[in-house]
Amino acid sequence: MPHLKSISTKPCRLAVWGGLAALLALSAQAQMTSREADVVELPSLEVTGEKIATESASGTRALSPILETPQSLSVITRAELDLRGVQRLTEAVAYTAGVQTESFGIDSRTDTLTIRGYDAGGFTNNIYLDGLRGSAGGTWTRSQFDTFGLERVEVLKGPSAVLYGAVEPGGVVNSVSKRPGLGLADTVSVQFSTDTGLQGTFDLSGANGDTSLLYRVVGLARDGESQIDHVDLSRVFIAPSLTWNIGERTRITFLTSYQEDDGGSTYQFLPQTGTLKPGANGYYFDTSTFLGEPDWNLFERTQYGLGYQLEHLISEQVTLHQSLRYGYLDTDFRGIVGTPVDADFTTGSYNRRAAWGYGESDNLMVDTHAMAKFSTGEFSHTLLGGVDFLKSDWDHTRVIAAAPPINIYDPVYSGYDGSAIRAAAPQSAQEVTEQQTGLYLQNQAARGPLHATVGVRHDLYDIDYADAVSPATNVQQKPDATTWRAGLLYATENGIAPYVSYATSFSAAPFTQLGTDGLPLGNPIESEQFEAGIKYQPKDLKALFTVSGFRLVEEGRLLLVSRVPTLQYNQVSEATTQGLEFEGRAELFAGLSIVASYTYLDSEISTTAPGGAAVGNRLALVPESMASGWLSYDFKDGPARGLTVGGGVRYVGSTFGNDANTIEVPSYTLFDASIGYELGQSFPALQGTALRLSATNLADKRYVVNSTAPGAAWYGSGRNVVLSVRYAW
Repeated sequence: MPHLKSISTKPCRLAVWGGLAALLALSAQAQMTSREADVVELPSLEVTGEKIATESASGTRALSPILETPQSLSVITRAELDLRGVQRLTEAVAYTAGVQTESFGIDSRTDTLTIRGYDAGGFTNNIYLDGLRGSAGGTWTRSQFDTFGLERVEVLKGPSAVLYGAVEPGGVVNSVSKRPGLGLADTVSVQFSTDTGLQGTFDLSGANGDTSLLYRVVGLARDGESQIDHVDLSRVFIAPSLTWNIGERTRITFLTSYQEDDGGSTYQFLPQTGTLKPGANGYYFDTSTFLGEPDWNLFERTQYGLGYQLEHLISEQVTLHQSLRYGYLDTDFRGIVGTPVDADFTTGSYNRRAAWGYGESDNLMVDTHAMAKFSTGEFSHTLLGGVDFLKSDWDHTRVIAAAPPINIYDPVYSGYDGSAIRAAAPQSAQEVTEQQTGLYLQNQAARGPLHATVGVRHDLYDIDYADAVSPATNVQQKPDATTWRAGLLYATENGIAPYVSYATSFSAAPFTQLGTDGLPLGNPIESEQFEAGIKYQPKDLKALFTVSGFRLVEEGRLLLVSRVPTLQYNQVSEATTQGLEFEGRAELFAGLSIVASYTYLDSEISTTAPGGAAVGNRLALVPESMASGWLSYDFKDGPARGLTVGGGVRYVGSTFGNDANTIEVPSYTLFDASIGYELGQSFPALQGTALRLSATNLADKRYVVNSTAPGAAWYGSGRNVVLSVRYAW
């Protein structure tokens, strides 16, 4: 388990400068060696349209074969994203083992999901972009990355603090941005979605004569109605990038992005009456039902990022990497939501409250590491040592006020204009500074088919919490933590690789949440996981299969116990999740490909704290089983040449909405489909033109994904049909 204690700032500074000094010393020594070596150069950038990835950096921070990474890791490539017509991050990971999406229903503000039964979505720090944490702030000040700007999405499962610092224990999602490359096609597209309206995109790239400078500009504009009545959504997104090959040994890629979201919020509380159970005369809400107020419904977000990724080849053996990003985030959320009390069955009256939250966040993230490859006797090593730094300054104001009730059987809006909540006193007005410095060391050693990975990390935190509404809660905390992991894998010549691993992790989330005494919690969430599995990558087939079993133990899990006068939490002493996962991606023969997954989860409250749920109860929102499968076929010959058809099914078992296990949420099964046609395959005059029609929740099934109280139930997304026309040259 991680070990935490109070520290002073002086050791923190010494540790940071010590780590940098070590890197500089390693660099200087390698430079001396490199002067005597032959000229070496960085590998050239290559473009691949493969559906199945074989390498990833998310599991080790160094580009490594997935087959040789002793931890469960899933990669959704750009080809698969396009094949399934993905528009959101939750759709991207919907066919991934261990992942449950839309864990809090239809929500345009961010992407909610769980991994191995633990929250890992947009309201956590588990969403990463290009290996650096996404910008974040208070309750509703959260970033979201448009999937059109992504090259791939990678899901690393289990405790990952050794690589990423303080994160929730289920796993992390690392999205990889589109960036310049050689041989990329320019594209423009227009699409219409029944969920988000009309959208136009472009993806343009090029290079100068000697390819020392490569550029790419990705952009999107979207506007239209959402699937929730009276809620419109719009987005503008642009992401220019530039790669400068400074020399044979040095390359820097500048990555920038700007995104602006305007319109309303699709998030809302619904009562159990009309969702989980029928109302009078068998009444159920449509998934499009809006129980808020059209004149007090808003979600505006402005976010941008400026950064770079630097690679310098010091010698044939040593490479220096540095990634940096400054991120800014500003949000304004307004809405009318229900109370935790159910609607009246007979009259249909449903009490509501008004919510208003606004804030901004400045974030600086830097990761610097050196990677050395060398041999000792019969062992080859990839040694990686580095330091990463994160500083986040954010403020967030939260206001809650009463709002007129509404009749669920005959909704009539009151014309609420927000004047009452504007006059109300804030529930909280937080100003927080979070600073994290992590020093890490990792060795990947191999002797023939035997691969061992060992990593250790020490994190230093400095968290200043202040609330203008409750000055008594102002506190400064300086925890530190040491986490580690170890894995052993045996990769046979026939592509079978059994492995075992152990990892610890911790989360600093409690330090910015209040306990029942009204003060910020002082204990971290700690976790450890044992995992064993088998990976299989056939030699004569483009495929990767993984079977893994794990036992994940978490201490100090947060439990929401009160929303009044403000959000207050207790910490359950211990929770345990153990499970089995299977995932496979394969191109079975020419044109036919498959994605399949199965998950079994056995979760329970292991020990409890005062106010916690009974020992032995299942954890909230953790299904015992999930399964999914996607099958597609590309017609290569004949009259249907250029046609691609695909279909998928997703199953999520029943869950409990609360740790007390008094609210049961039924299982559900959803169907998806996609059909695409490359017109140029049959009509040369239309070379580069493609049509695609895709649909999620094809049957438009009405289903509840979560319900934490009688007046808090959330629907999953209804049917969304997307028709797109793309031209590439």
